[in-house]
Amino acid sequence: MQTQKRATKGGQTGVNGEWYEGGKFLPSTEKPKGKTTRGTGKQEIEPFVWVVSEGRQSLYRQFAGLYGVVGRDGVAILKTNDQILAYHRTTREQAQSMIDRYNAGERWA
Repeated sequence: MQTQKRATKGGQTGVNGEWYEGGKFLPSTEKPKGKTTRGTGKQEIEPFVWVVSEGRQSLYRQFAGLYGVVGRDGVAILKTNDQILAYHRTTREQAQSMIDRYNAGERWA
């Protein structure tokens, strides 16, 4: 059984370059602790079409794979069942409205 290494008595530098006091667990990666990266804001607005947009939500991502599909001709069709609609608390009319808005050229909700 392998256990996570601890800093030696008196402390030591971890692989991420930060100082750890004696007895503290050492990191197993070079990633600095507590630092997270933000996404790029890219969203898929049509099949295989990605656009960077802050603060807006893609209409395509709301229905694709759940309520409908976009065919090769670029037209979205409603393709779902009542169980999926009930699970996502969406009515058939709401799902059809998203499909109709997409087909009308709208890309953002």
